Amino acid sequence: MGCVGVKRMKILAGAVATFVVLCLVVCPAMGSKQKKTDLVEQVVALNLGMNGYVIGQKLTVDQKRIGEKNTEPGAYEGTYKFGDNNVIVVVDKETDRVLALYRQKKDADKSQLKAMVVELMDTFGEPTVLAHDKILYWAFNKYGAVSEDDFNKAKKVNQTPNLGIIATVKLNSDFEITPDAKGDDKKEEQPKLSKGTVYYIITSDLLVQQFMKGHKEQ
Repeated sequence: MGCVGVKRMKILAGAVATFVVLCLVVCPAMGSKQKKTDLVEQVVALNLGMNGYVIGQKLTVDQKRIGEKNTEPGAYEGTYKFGDNNVIVVVDKETDRVLALYRQKKDADKSQLKAMVVELMDTFGEPTVLAHDKILYWAFNKYGAVSEDDFNKAKKVNQTPNLGIIATVKLNSDFEITPDAKGDDKKEEQPKLSKGTVYYIITSDLLVQQFMKGHKEQ
């Protein structure tokens, strides 16, 4: 092989080495970005939201205008939040995508709690689980709602991570969500709270983590 051939081989080898290095640097970043895109699309497809706001979806022009007029203090870094019809909307500042929706009612009574439960069940169907008589929990994977039966089966064998949960709705109450006991069942009952704070939050923890991670890396 002549000098020209050797020179060409060296140039080719250098180009290959450069390509490999670029792949090592760029490909993980591209893969991470693709995973984030896939997650956003999966969460948006679930159509989880209230008052026209959907988790993972970008604000419309009108919603953005409402947000600018009703900004709330105390947002996390990289986000902003605002109120609209008693619902607080948490939004990623860079992309205007909705990260969480929550509503809180202080000094709520049983009828107000019931109304909130009915609203959530009308919107999201039967809850996945009732915990400690004070928490209702709806879980969703990319295929839709996770049933109570599937959740309990996975929990019994410590396999809940395999359910692939990507979004949740959680209702939390200071007092019991279950109906009051009737008749003789009330005789030995301890006094219960008649009022308290009730709130619900609709979000995707995975999506929030992805966006927060992206802000830290910038």
